[in-house]
Amino acid sequence: MTDIMPRFPDPAVPAPAYHPAEEYLLDYAAGATSPAETLLLATHMTYCNSCRQAVAAARAVGGALFDTLEPARMPPNMLNRTLAAIDADDKPAAPPPPSLAAFLTAQMAAGQWKSLPNGFRMRRVPTAEGSGRAWLFDAPPGIKLLPHRHVGDEWTVILSGVFLDGDHSYRVGDFGHRDDGEEHQPTIGVQGRCVSLIMVRDVPRYTTAFGRLAAPFIRL
Repeated sequence: MTDIMPRFPDPAVPAPAYHPAEEYLLDYAAGATSPAETLLLATHMTYCNSCRQAVAAARAVGGALFDTLEPARMPPNMLNRTLAAIDADDKPAAPPPPSLAAFLTAQMAAGQWKSLPNGFRMRRVPTAEGSGRAWLFDAPPGIKLLPHRHVGDEWTVILSGVFLDGDHSYRVGDFGHRDDGEEHQPTIGVQGRCVSLIMVRDVPRYTTAFGRLAAPFIRL
């Protein structure tokens, strides 16, 4: 697995050419993204200084606006009621998350991968419940994915290799996005294996007879 492990970040890797839409970065800055969305955006920003700066700027603006608001009068005994509610919750506190690099490296090294034909593999990445599901995909060079149509949008961040989609060539750190209803058939570049982190909202619809037969084995 060492030849396809992600790099976080590598100075030799060029800055990403493809980025999330501005509204996604604003949602991230506001803490309004789901766990899977947060994972994809944070992974891209590990490689992308410009998106990190955009998020930092959005948070600074948000903080400045918050400082201009008039203080609100709190209901009586709000602090005591809040502390009592915390004490009544007997769920154990979640452990602090590991660094993103350590988390994804551990996911890459884990053994529970689903093997598919042509040397293609996939693995579900555990995230808390929310909008979207995260997966790791590991594909050999030169392979074509099955043509499919998306149900809900799809996000992709490349961790290694090259991912060709239409007129776009995605490389390490690049963020790709496909809208609900879009159809495509990506190809893996010949340079080497490609590992990508993706988020899907729902199971894609495969558009060929072979794809529909294979669909039960590629459940996302």
